[in-house]
Amino acid sequence: MKKQLIPFFLSAFIFTACGGDGDSGTDNDETQNVTEVPGHTISGQIEGADGESAMLIVFEEEQEKLVDSVGIVNGQFQFQTDTKELRQYVLLVGSQEMPIVLILDEESENPTITGSFPGIGENYNIAGSQESQYVKDYLVFLKDFYDTEQAIYAELNTTVPEDTVAIKGYIDRLDSISFIQRDYAVNHIDNHPGSAASWLMLRELFPASGLLNFDTLDLKYFYTVADEMAEKYPYSEYPNLIQRDIASVEAQLEQMYNPQLAPDIVMTDMNGETAKLSDLRGKVVLLDFWASWCVPCRQENPNVVRVYNEYKDKGFTVFSVSLDDDRDKWLQAIQADNLAWPNHVSDLKGWQSAGAALYNVTSIPATFLLDAEGKLIATDLRGPALERKLQEILG
Repeated sequence: MKKQLIPFFLSAFIFTACGGDGDSGTDNDETQNVTEVPGHTISGQIEGADGESAMLIVFEEEQEKLVDSVGIVNGQFQFQTDTKELRQYVLLVGSQEMPIVLILDEESENPTITGSFPGIGENYNIAGSQESQYVKDYLVFLKDFYDTEQAIYAELNTTVPEDTVAIKGYIDRLDSISFIQRDYAVNHIDNHPGSAASWLMLRELFPASGLLNFDTLDLKYFYTVADEMAEKYPYSEYPNLIQRDIASVEAQLEQMYNPQLAPDIVMTDMNGETAKLSDLRGKVVLLDFWASWCVPCRQENPNVVRVYNEYKDKGFTVFSVSLDDDRDKWLQAIQADNLAWPNHVSDLKGWQSAGAALYNVTSIPATFLLDAEGKLIATDLRGPALERKLQEILG
């Protein structure tokens, strides 16, 4: 599940120590080599912050290192970094404020942070760093979802584990927010493929429910960011960290989906004939668990019908497994909802359905998308998410 918003945008690095193993930016040694390329001067003008301290931390060599800590006088502070090369920094103003994320590179021009205290971490302005502005815009966008996500997490944390229907509902709501946030990240990557800020945004490609619902085609964005950053910043360690993340995700996905085929389902169809899920190899298949008495299932059926009609001639079909125990109601619902695909099966055992047990289905609707080889691609795709996935696969 996704980490909560504060300070989730720092997920690229977790503060473990802010001790003295960092480099100070206030070295005034007159013997310093005058040919050395100077770093950035980071200035701040924070109203109401007199007497507070400001701390600058840099992420490099896979560690958080203290650059410097200074007092704020007349609302002003200043830091000096030792390089203009790409680095991700975190600026902390006061002990209770949200941190300010800065991404500085050769194109940055002595960034300036302005705002008022308290609340500077949420309402600051940044000048002189386009990448840092991208991050600021990103965080402003995410802020609109924060209260909703916090409320859902609070409800989720107080729900008993046995209430699987409620838990799934909360996770579905979080996933719906994740899809919106994903679109923001994808739009930024598409428009600014070499932007270092994209590194932070890659986390939005993971749905709240985790890797099980991760869209494997989204790995292309990880590769894009890594490749573009490696070309733009050939000296940087950050592209290598993305590559390592890619390897980790791929390993986990391989372990989850392993070259094993999705379990086969052999059941009786509407005509009393034996039907096998494996008979549909060669097509992309939506394995759909539903029932005539399930209101959310019936509400989702028009979406399934729509995508079926749109993609059935491109190699897509649906294999519906009903958890009904009344044959007549099952068949009536198929007709009423215009479920035109031929692959409808049920053993009429309700929640004791052998197919549901095989796929560990504890609430419906539940869907599993299989590729043409019969391997699991994704789970619980609905509406626009299902259509987007099919568009990526089948065009």
